[in-house]
Amino acid sequence: MSEPVLRSEEAGAAASRGVAPKGYGARLAWERQRAGLGVTDVAAELRLHPNQVRAIEQEDLTRLPELAYVRGFLRSYARVVKVDPALILDDLNAKLEPAPAAGGASPLSSEHAVTQGAERERSSGLMIGVALVVLIALGLIGWVATRPDSQLQQVPAPPATIMPAPAPPAATPTTENAPPAQQSAAPSAVATEPFPPAADAESAIAAVSASALAPALFVRFNGASWAEVTDAGGKILFSQMSVPGAEHAIDGQLPLTVVIGDASKATVEVKGEAFNLQPITRNNVARFIIK
Repeated sequence: MSEPVLRSEEAGAAASRGVAPKGYGARLAWERQRAGLGVTDVAAELRLHPNQVRAIEQEDLTRLPELAYVRGFLRSYARVVKVDPALILDDLNAKLEPAPAAGGASPLSSEHAVTQGAERERSSGLMIGVALVVLIALGLIGWVATRPDSQLQQVPAPPATIMPAPAPPAATPTTENAPPAQQSAAPSAVATEPFPPAADAESAIAAVSASALAPALFVRFNGASWAEVTDAGGKILFSQMSVPGAEHAIDGQLPLTVVIGDASKATVEVKGEAFNLQPITRNNVARFIIK
């Protein structure tokens, strides 16, 4: 894919005169090209997706995370191309200051807020649903695990008259022991009732629950790291910078395209199985597809 070009007339005129553009996106793209860097080079350095670097250069905030993260991205980008971050952030802030539209907030800010709010709502709803199913499964496991023991305890001890034997002749000493033998046989029959072991029942239920509940992708972060997940239709299901301790369960239309900005700070499970990021990590950025 070819590198994005500077869009504005200001950028084109600045390039022809050798003068830096004023817009923060065009300025960063201009400085990147002067430094001989490609979009993918900057993305690897910032641990971002190349599409997000392009969105920064095109000043398209609707394709970026929350504004607090965007300011951090711009500050880091400016340092990579050796530009004063204050100049870049001043231009961003100036473009966010215009009076809002008739509805109150500016259309750009409102659309960005709605997008982020919908994403957080979907993530929260998924986590709540998974938690409820896990609680139900654990309750079922506990009930099945204790059920065989309670049934065994309810079986009464067989009385001595359960299997009456004919009265043996008094003259036959070998038959005097017949009733005790028959009486001991009855308890043996009760003890061999086919109850499934509690441990086997629990493991069977746990296996079924794990396969039914496992999301397509589960990511746990042990440090600050950025990640983005896109479904088969190109829809961005998840895109944000996560803090240490954050966990995200993500499902969507397969195949899912996954990019993790700092693979060393993430632990991944794919469909309930641990997934090793090390073989697919380049410059500490992991990229893979879940089919």
